[in-house]
Amino acid sequence: LTLPTPVVLGSSALSNRIDNLQVAEGHGAGAVVLRSLFEEQIEAANTALEQKLSRGAESSPEARTYFPPQRVGAHEYLSLVERAKKALRIPVIASVNCCATGSWTEYARDIEQAGADALEVNLYAVEADPAVSSAEVEARYLEVVRRVRAAVRVPIAVKLSPWFTSLAHFAARLDAEGVNGLVLFNRFMQPDISLEKLQAAPTLTLSHPSEALLPLRWIALLHGRVKADLAATTGVYDAPGAVKQLLAGAAVVQLASTLVKNGIPYLGKIAAGLEDWLDRRGFGAVDDVRGTVSQRAIQDPGAFERAQYVHLILSQNI
Repeated sequence: LTLPTPVVLGSSALSNRIDNLQVAEGHGAGAVVLRSLFEEQIEAANTALEQKLSRGAESSPEARTYFPPQRVGAHEYLSLVERAKKALRIPVIASVNCCATGSWTEYARDIEQAGADALEVNLYAVEADPAVSSAEVEARYLEVVRRVRAAVRVPIAVKLSPWFTSLAHFAARLDAEGVNGLVLFNRFMQPDISLEKLQAAPTLTLSHPSEALLPLRWIALLHGRVKADLAATTGVYDAPGAVKQLLAGAAVVQLASTLVKNGIPYLGKIAAGLEDWLDRRGFGAVDDVRGTVSQRAIQDPGAFERAQYVHLILSQNI
């Protein structure tokens, strides 16, 4: 996709309304990622399954129960895509949140026909079954991606968690499946325990700027090693944070928590701050800086691996 800026409104509660999308475009968003359509929303054809979902759907940062006034089903989601395309000039990226193979992938084609410029496949599951190996998990995820890739012609990005035994290897396998982008990283909501009710309780917290270090590291490691574009998400709160991700090798930076906290117009401040930094450093375009501090570009490649960790610990006498 050709984006006017590398600053993107990420998939969140904010990206479920056309007026919010228009505000984001007006303040410099290069694209918008719509709120996810959950696999469970498509498959929830009976009351029994809906009741089952209510006992675990809170574990995702985009979980529907956090924002009960806006329950979006499959039909409504296709309408959202269509209306967004009519209202915006920038690319509209749809999102599906899934963890298993199934007929739901047919909806990927419906989303494409509704006008989506691209599709983000959010692979989300808590793999808690000790009988299921990491190889089986990865095989299932790859099959999901393979089916989506076969179903649509538009670019697809895969949103990942950092919890893979060998993330770089899995990224390369996704690359081989024709994935056009990798979004790093998905941020799961962790359940708490209510001392009053003696039961698990959902929690919703915004990301923190310190969380941006994890995607920063992996974008720097993967830049130039996979063909797919890399998108940074989680913990990017301001223009310096966005610049760092671009220096590491990110093609775009997705914003969510900072806009929930500061309002969607704050996106414009981040975009302006990025432009100001480029001007002050004498760079003509974002492409001139992208990846210049990736692992492959710097003089000390160990800075992103174990060597720097050992050096830091020993130097601090920790």
